[in-house]
Amino acid sequence: MVADPERELEGKVAVVTGAARAIGRAVAETLAARGAAVASIDLLPADETVAAIEANGGTALAITGDVTDEVMVGAAVGRVLDECGRLDVLVNNAGLFAGIERRPFWEIELDEWEDVIRVNVRSVFLCSKAVTGPMREAGEGRIVNIASNVVTFGMANLMHYVASKAAVIGMTRSMARELGPSGIAVNAVAPGLVTTEITERTVPEEYRRLVAQGQCLQEAILPSDIADAVAYLAGPAARMVTGQTLLVNGGATMGPA
Repeated sequence: MVADPERELEGKVAVVTGAARAIGRAVAETLAARGAAVASIDLLPADETVAAIEANGGTALAITGDVTDEVMVGAAVGRVLDECGRLDVLVNNAGLFAGIERRPFWEIELDEWEDVIRVNVRSVFLCSKAVTGPMREAGEGRIVNIASNVVTFGMANLMHYVASKAAVIGMTRSMARELGPSGIAVNAVAPGLVTTEITERTVPEEYRRLVAQGQCLQEAILPSDIADAVAYLAGPAARMVTGQTLLVNGGATMGPA
């Protein structure tokens, strides 16, 4: 048992991709609040995330770079190891969603398809590949991938995004099989529509209201809801949980009553 559950990640080091804002920032701040030193890897500067963590007494590092670039990812993981001495948790959060135009799949241009797959799938592969060396050497570790509940019902007119998140769930299960013997657990969190500063700007309020009405728990899903789920999977309470996808969507995919 952990002496202080609120500091259950004390001494751990976590890498969170896409932690400059929205869900990623909430995840980074939550893991830091539970004791982890947190490194952000993001195309955008994560100075505000770092400042917020340090203001609360935590330790954070911001690395600006492209998580689809293999050389950059390797260098970033190397920097984390050099500066922090270890790497215990990876949260693959970076991805494309906001701003993707919804259209029938036969109207999706190949370049757009490849952009979504590159960011949402390639980044998970590269970042996971980069951290498993030190994790396997240590004989422990946690990888948490951010998927989406759209995989469960196949949202229309968004096939490239749905396909990318279905791939993430499949990768999660395969990695759990391969890394389990090394003491590494791999899971996914699949959110519903989360209210962030990005979705408030890009998703009409009426649509967000309709989505909430389709949930069993008819409230807006917040970044903190996703962050708490990630923290659970990164923490000691999930010691024997691996290969799973945790839906955090207010029961939206329960089906008709």
